[in-house]
Amino acid sequence: MKTKLAILVVSTTILACSGALAESQWKHVGSLGQRHLVLLDAAIADNLDQLKKIATTVCAPAKPCMVGFWSDAAALPAAMPMTAAQQQAMLAQYVRNPASGKEDLLLKCPPYGSASAKCLR
Repeated sequence: MKTKLAILVVSTTILACSGALAESQWKHVGSLGQRHLVLLDAAIADNLDQLKKIATTVCAPAKPCMVGFWSDAAALPAAMPMTAAQQQAMLAQYVRNPASGKEDLLLKCPPYGSASAKCLR
């Protein structure tokens, strides 16, 4: 137990020193099957680099993964399938399929997104 705690403390310190995102900007609130649910500050909802860092932090390496991002805790789904309102409130979605080599980060457009961003439909 002490070893696991020490590893956690060292990992947290390394992340903090490496310029990782502030913990106050996002929180992994749980999973529904393979879909991870992340609550984040809407101010970073259009930052592709930060969203991808969050997704790769939440996802296990080299495994299929889906991450949904919301800024409204009340809109987080408690079960699948999501309601239309929950889908509408989702700000971004990350999907990775190592078997096909496909990896996508989709943003809610508008108001988020840019010419280089793919949009949620």
